[in-house]
Amino acid sequence: MTRRRVLRPETTVEHVDEFAKGAHWPMVGVTERDRESGTDGEVVWQADGHTLGKQVLKTGSLHYVQDAMFGIGYYYLTGRPKGVVETLAANAAQALDPWTVEELCQAFDQSGDPRARGQAALRLGLAAPPKPDQQVIKRIGTALADQDARVRYASIFAASYTRYEALLPNLRTIADKDEEEFLRERAAATLRSMDGVKV
Repeated sequence: MTRRRVLRPETTVEHVDEFAKGAHWPMVGVTERDRESGTDGEVVWQADGHTLGKQVLKTGSLHYVQDAMFGIGYYYLTGRPKGVVETLAANAAQALDPWTVEELCQAFDQSGDPRARGQAALRLGLAAPPKPDQQVIKRIGTALADQDARVRYASIFAASYTRYEALLPNLRTIADKDEEEFLRERAAATLRSMDGVKV
């Protein structure tokens, strides 16, 4: 599985479908987003047998996801061999122009209001690479301590998307000490959901 790549607001599932159609990948599954039940929206295209030069993708698929809570769109690819999947991921990035982590850090730094800060933190959490990234940790950590409760709420989700252990102390602080009960509860639930974390 490749890392998640977060799409810009103007890039929709139709654009992802256009990319998949260009590669002759059939759509094989659709799940409707349901915020109440916490179900992500997802569209899946099958890429088995795709050829790149002399290389063949034995198994593979392209996934477009809209996260259940906030409706942020992102995509990733799965399959093997790894080299073919990585090349396809590079092709997808060229066609779909997702946010880079650097751009999302800049968007966070330049956000002038709580809504923009929260949105930037969420996108950054979804786009975070698997290996802990210090620039991501710094900004989500800042968001977790924001004076605005809406930003702290969004950043709890952002931290959960990263699964970074470095953000656990920040989540514990909210779970133990935040003035808002709903934030304490959400942070505690997030800590419980992260592997090996006891509350």
